[in-house]
Amino acid sequence: MTRENIPQYIILGLLAHEDMSGYDLKKKIDLMISQFWEVGYGQIYPNLKVLEQEGAITGRSEVSDLGPDRIVYSITDKGRGQLADWLRQPVSKEHVRYEILLKTFFGGLLSPADTREKIADFGRRSTESFHLLEQFEQNLLEVLPNDPDHLYFYLTVLFGKKVYQAYHDWALEADQLIEKYFEESLRNK
Repeated sequence: MTRENIPQYIILGLLAHEDMSGYDLKKKIDLMISQFWEVGYGQIYPNLKVLEQEGAITGRSEVSDLGPDRIVYSITDKGRGQLADWLRQPVSKEHVRYEILLKTFFGGLLSPADTREKIADFGRRSTESFHLLEQFEQNLLEVLPNDPDHLYFYLTVLFGKKVYQAYHDWALEADQLIEKYFEESLRNK
């Protein structure tokens, strides 16, 4: 397993908490992890196959009331070791990609109204994500003492809240600056 294949470690981390099918893993990722790391179905199933071939996980068939049998995966001792090794490694440089910043950077090629709308939409999405994380925070605060993992889940939620608050604040300030600049520009003509 290479260090760069983060989805494999996400899978191992989730399976360290409970046995799950590929579908269950995707639902957990979408609910809990997608706020800070995207993993698609196209990454889950190939990685499950590789992890099983390596002996990091095992799969067993279970009868499903809703359709065909499903394969439920469990982490092995080897998988726990691989996960622990990866968790101990230093964090590599964070790589961020913001399409909103690319489109803002080149915003001079559009009307100010077009750029402001993109920024406003970004601000709305950030606010929605912030509110979702507030719900997670409330749920975690209620169960924080029940399991040591809850503190670590809470820390990621706290980070996300601060990031989305910053996104929201930037969107408001950017919108105000564009409005101010173009109002002054029109007055000076």
